[in-house]
Amino acid sequence: MILTKRLSANLAFYNRALVFLFVTLFFVENVTKYKHAVFYLMILTVIYYLIKDTKNVLQALNNKLFYFTLFFSIVTYISIGVSLNPESSLKSINNNFLNYGVLSLSILFPIVLYKESKTSVATLLILSFSSALIVMLLVELGSYYVAYEKGIMPFSNYDFRSVSDSLVFYFPVLLSLWYFLPKPKFIYFYLLAFIFLFVLLGTLSRGAWVAVAVSAMLFLLFKRPWKLIIVTISLILIGLVALKLTMPDMTKKLFFKLEQTDSSYRYKNGTQGSAFELIMQKPIVGYGFGDKVYIEKYNSVVEQYPEWTFRQSIGPHNIWLSTWFSSGILGLLSFSLLFISICYYSYRETRMNNNYKQIYFSGITIFISIIGFYFIRGMFEQVNLKPLGILIGFLIALMNSNLDVKNKGIRYE
Repeated sequence: MILTKRLSANLAFYNRALVFLFVTLFFVENVTKYKHAVFYLMILTVIYYLIKDTKNVLQALNNKLFYFTLFFSIVTYISIGVSLNPESSLKSINNNFLNYGVLSLSILFPIVLYKESKTSVATLLILSFSSALIVMLLVELGSYYVAYEKGIMPFSNYDFRSVSDSLVFYFPVLLSLWYFLPKPKFIYFYLLAFIFLFVLLGTLSRGAWVAVAVSAMLFLLFKRPWKLIIVTISLILIGLVALKLTMPDMTKKLFFKLEQTDSSYRYKNGTQGSAFELIMQKPIVGYGFGDKVYIEKYNSVVEQYPEWTFRQSIGPHNIWLSTWFSSGILGLLSFSLLFISICYYSYRETRMNNNYKQIYFSGITIFISIIGFYFIRGMFEQVNLKPLGILIGFLIALMNSNLDVKNKGIRYE
């Protein structure tokens, strides 16, 4: 009996460790082989569970959210039939949906975690997101140090924009940590918040700044941590004033971006305006999935549009327009349904479990992350689809689990 319990505990730890490591490494560059190793281990684990416990495993995917994900995936694959470059579209779809992407993670996470309780899944989400955010900030601080050794100062160029996606995606968990850390350890929260603000400003990405600001305001719909708000605003104001006074030359680009009011050529005749004009030529079926398809189409017709700002494509800079361009109106509809369903179910998890702190804040984290990353930032940039699989996978696992794993009648064996 003792041996069985120990084996069960070890297997549960192994499952959680796989998800934890994968989420932690997801946005980290130059560790692809490690991400693939964890990804393939999850696949092998899922195959084992499918063989050993088929009925309960399949039940873990019997979920409306999963069906919406499947619908979006099928519509995207169907778009290969109208693609201007089918081979490129197939490769891009496989990369975004199967290669630790939207569809694969939506299947793997719920199955790997199908024996976990709701509280366990929620705790894993909070820990994974926190770890991932800390790792990304440490990696970025290392990049700043390397750049400084070469004479490149912070806020002086756009070399650090790549981290902005991960900052927006994981940001909601930073706010949640305010409620998890005990008061004696609040110094760690303030340090993490300060580093986050420094790195965020260093991206010189207004889209990321707006997404984080809106995410913070959304958090106020659930909680009103007035002390945190006062501390955050004070840190920002003090930091900006100090930078302006002590390093005016180094921070010229930073304050230019903060004071800039134009749209950076995004709308009429800009990135999004030209994308919309192309879409209106084939709004029903689209042109096929993938950045390469868009670039080829744009560059092939740009001479016909002398009013367009960019003479070579730099992308539509909008995930919604990109989806519409790729898969037509059905693709836009399926993506919108998936987005709305994630918002609805994550909000529902929050409201139904407001007496359970881990579950409550995991629901908030998913809800704010999907809106901040795909709706707010997605309106300014063509953000990566892959992280959507993390949110869906965790949310399905949350929805299909019980507060007490014993109630499911399932044990690790």
